[in-house]
Amino acid sequence: MTSEQHGQRTHALREIVAFAPLHGLAFAQIAAALGGPPAGTQEENRWRGVIVRVLSYLGGTFVFAGIGIFIALQWDNLNSAARVIVTLGPGISALGLALLAARDERFSNATTPLLLVAAALEPTGMFVAFKEFGAGGDWRWASLITSGTLALQFGAVFAGLRRSTPLLLVVIFATSFWWTAFDLLNVDEKMIALLIGGSLVLAAVGIDRSRHGDITPVMYFCGAISFLYGFFDAVKRTALEITFVAVAAGLVYLATILKTRTLLFVATLAILTYVGYFTGEHFADSVGWPLALIGFGLFMIALSALALRIDRDYVRRAG
Repeated sequence: MTSEQHGQRTHALREIVAFAPLHGLAFAQIAAALGGPPAGTQEENRWRGVIVRVLSYLGGTFVFAGIGIFIALQWDNLNSAARVIVTLGPGISALGLALLAARDERFSNATTPLLLVAAALEPTGMFVAFKEFGAGGDWRWASLITSGTLALQFGAVFAGLRRSTPLLLVVIFATSFWWTAFDLLNVDEKMIALLIGGSLVLAAVGIDRSRHGDITPVMYFCGAISFLYGFFDAVKRTALEITFVAVAAGLVYLATILKTRTLLFVATLAILTYVGYFTGEHFADSVGWPLALIGFGLFMIALSALALRIDRDYVRRAG
């Protein structure tokens, strides 16, 4: 394109921009007149995308159900090698199809269902292989090898695809790996719950700051439950039992800072559950205890209103 043609096009665009408001012309009308997409096309494309995604998930579900039913019906007629092939083979095939689908825009929506199918079938196939060809022993070693292998595999998949689903699968299998490893080392169960739960919450905080934040509600939910369960089991019926409320309140504060409803829900439910447990243990027949709880709750609400007023009238104004 010459400089003269470029100047003519620029002048024409300026004239269109100048005359469109004078005659009440909208962008969609101009685009339609020029042969572009008519009004409402974007809405239609959005709904078409939703339908394609729903059909992809349903398709993956039916494929998984069909494979499971076929294996269950033919299981007694299969030898050891065939049992491994029919369980591990479809999982590896689903993973390969997911990688191919991710590289083609037309089949991109099928990537997530295929990854989930692979995540379900591959560990099943590996456990079947250990059972059919193993010499017995502690099942935790099979779990350790399986979860570690799959964590590395989906870590490589995430490095290549940069999608949220393989990252979530990495977290799931890595959690299983470390829980089993600590169990093999005879670490106390409450300590395992504390370490794994706290690690999940911290990992969720880090992931929440990336573009993969859509997987963090599951991590917050499981991590907070594990951490609170381990902490309560450690302080139950000791002088430090009341600190459970402080820890749960700290998670409420963290949920407010991070703006995560999942963590807030778990922490609030933990406080209510502990109050019910504490009441049943110490104040089952006391009428004054519920009144004391109500009074303390009203005091906390009034304190929060006072804190908001101080922040509004003094802190922010001084800032």
